[in-house]
Amino acid sequence: MSDESTRAQGGGVRVLVVEDEPPVMQFLKALLVDRGYDVVEARNGVEAMVALTAPRSELPEAILLDIGLPLEGGVSVLSFLRNVLRSRIPVIVVTGRQDAEEEAALRELGITAFLRKPPNAHQILSALSEALG
Repeated sequence: MSDESTRAQGGGVRVLVVEDEPPVMQFLKALLVDRGYDVVEARNGVEAMVALTAPRSELPEAILLDIGLPLEGGVSVLSFLRNVLRSRIPVIVVTGRQDAEEEAALRELGITAFLRKPPNAHQILSALSEALG
């Protein structure tokens, strides 16, 4: 795949990446920017909620969401998105947690995919591609 076609993959689609671990954020941001996505960063649940209340033209088209976040956790962010904002923005959970009950609760809130850390580039890009249709 050429550099141009690789960059065209994301086509400027805005993705909110919600992650508090700097190395993971750097990996996700570099991967997505290199593929042509427009990345908005949030390092905690409060920043994510603020980003989700932006004007419609600035909202993300997909979200990569960690669960173990400071201030407000990922479950709270997802609940805010689905139950308060009534948004159906696709959400891909990227977490190191191994709790099957929590995963089931997240799926009930309508996540698109559940990826365990550390995800590889293929997993992230495939989940995003599927989420964006």
